[in-house]
Amino acid sequence: MDLSKLRSFIVVAEELNFRKSAEILGMSQPPLTRLISSFEEELSTKLFERSTRHVKLTGAGVYLLKEGREIVARAEKIEKEVRSIGKLKAGGLNIGFSTTTFMASLPQIINAFQDRFSRIKLQLQQETRNRIIKGLKSAQFDICFLEGEVSDPRLEKHPVHDEVLGVLVPKKHPLAKREEIEFKELKDETVILHPKKDSGSFYDTISSLFKQSGIKPKVYIKNERESCPILVATGKGVSLTILGAQNFAPAETKFVPIKQLYLPVSVFYVPENQNPSLKTFLSFVSESSFIKNKHAECLMDVLRL
Repeated sequence: MDLSKLRSFIVVAEELNFRKSAEILGMSQPPLTRLISSFEEELSTKLFERSTRHVKLTGAGVYLLKEGREIVARAEKIEKEVRSIGKLKAGGLNIGFSTTTFMASLPQIINAFQDRFSRIKLQLQQETRNRIIKGLKSAQFDICFLEGEVSDPRLEKHPVHDEVLGVLVPKKHPLAKREEIEFKELKDETVILHPKKDSGSFYDTISSLFKQSGIKPKVYIKNERESCPILVATGKGVSLTILGAQNFAPAETKFVPIKQLYLPVSVFYVPENQNPSLKTFLSFVSESSFIKNKHAECLMDVLRL
């Protein structure tokens, strides 16, 4: 659809007067009449009912006026943002991230972004989930990387990566011999979890998953000085984590995937944030993102079944 023709149509549709519309558009009436006729031919439908005295919209014209205004507004917004990004010589972003997302794809994304946009300075800060969300809403962070969902209407998200969900176990554990396990096989294990005050809704998500699976495992709540991989290595229990965790875990542990289950990782941001560097980063993430395990079940979707 030709945007210039759409803009001309909108003017005529709002004025319902070809002579006045031609004046507004800075052209004579005959070319405008031909332009609208050409537009109708392209769409294979009449947009106006015309007589010697009146011009009125057809049903299709009423619909196109509503949708056309939104299309033009969106196109103008994109044009403005592209110009703004194009003029961007330098900038900065404050990024919050969780331990889990660091073990997922964060380092690769940050490195690739800095290679392309070396003049945009990034400040990265690792925090607990609740502190990250609070910092995002208070403008301490421009954007944050988090696993799972965030139930807050003020925030928007863009999916980045789907991480295989599994369990970190001691190498001598019977489950360490398996290629993958069913979630219900954790029923007799001691599961290490972060405190609810640090993990918020994600703690509730895991608890609900256990409940839905009909199992009641023993739970070990770690303190802020303890490390889940170290606790696993020393026999305190097993830890629910993602595939990327095996790159940071002690040699005495092994990651075992949970069959057909993954954890989504997304970037979250406040849409009202006008930082041009944020728009550049979001466009880059959108271009670079990839989704794995499309045949697996998202942890969040499982809980909605």
